[in-house]
Amino acid sequence: MARLPDIILFALENGLKIGTIADLIHYLSHHETLVERTFSKPVTSTHGEFMLYAYTDQTTGEVHLALSKGIISPEREVLVRVHEPLSVLDFLDVTSGRHRFSLDLAQKALASAETGVIVMLRRSESGQDILAALMETVAVKNPAAKWDSRIYGIGAQILRDLGVRKMKLLSSPRRMPSMTGFDLEITGYVANLDELA
Repeated sequence: MARLPDIILFALENGLKIGTIADLIHYLSHHETLVERTFSKPVTSTHGEFMLYAYTDQTTGEVHLALSKGIISPEREVLVRVHEPLSVLDFLDVTSGRHRFSLDLAQKALASAETGVIVMLRRSESGQDILAALMETVAVKNPAAKWDSRIYGIGAQILRDLGVRKMKLLSSPRRMPSMTGFDLEITGYVANLDELA
């Protein structure tokens, strides 16, 4: 596997063009849409007023949700939480520890921010999946989820559709693929709510 400087030299010597993975993602994300916004309405939760959006996955028919607060513009940094996978248990057992930030805590964080978005990515959940999640012990909570590039792309397209370009993630810092192909920039992380005070 060659490094970029070697590839550039090889391309120049052989009259070839070069495209990066980010270029490919950028092209595909502008020409192939994985999700379509199919519904929106204002909602009120215990943490205030939000806009609720439903996005239909064009390949599976699954419906993903997003909550937004404030007026989102490409120039402004937006507080973002991507919650995946979304489960009915996330609403019933908010202290389960299944996620670093529960949906309740994410809404609380958005309530204190000027602008924010929570993307809730749904995967099919069987009765056995729910039972297994209920029976998890503390030792196995928050397992490292396997990275799913399709779900990653869906989340990025939802954020871009909502107008997000610069985002501070409501998450612990972690290594993740570049977002530049989706025209998204991660400006930082919020690991706990005390950092928002």
